[in-house]
Amino acid sequence: MTGQFGVWSPGNSISDAMLPIAAAIFVFDGIVQNPDRKVDNPNCLVRGEELRIFDHEFAFAHDLMVGWRPPWVLGGLKWMETNGNHIFRAGLKGRAIDFDPIRDAWAGLSDDKIKDYQEVLPVEWVDVAGAAARAADLIREARDHIDAVLEEVKRVLS
Repeated sequence: MTGQFGVWSPGNSISDAMLPIAAAIFVFDGIVQNPDRKVDNPNCLVRGEELRIFDHEFAFAHDLMVGWRPPWVLGGLKWMETNGNHIFRAGLKGRAIDFDPIRDAWAGLSDDKIKDYQEVLPVEWVDVAGAAARAADLIREARDHIDAVLEEVKRVLS
């Protein structure tokens, strides 16, 4: 990304204008099980009130983890409880966050839209079809349990 974006650093703070998108990113990373947006590896660019995230290579590895719990189960986001394990946790903790737009966006994901996500993968990537199907299943289940996901997020941020 060009155009004077800088890398998110520990010195940055989440302004009121950034709060909705920072919360949405936090929920997204929790759902897709992306443990790689942490203080020492932010994978986030900032320009004024704008945020851009990138590098999701560790997302959707949930089926490889022993003892994994879905993000809609109590303790499913335990890994996000420690400051530093996600760049936005400390800045979101204790803030008044309106989760309704996040809930509505996730609840509004249709099965067809989720299927579209799978179908945009290049045909040359046939060896990842199983992983893509498992990722789509996780997205679908998170959508179906979005209220419980948001309760777990609120617990982590309380």
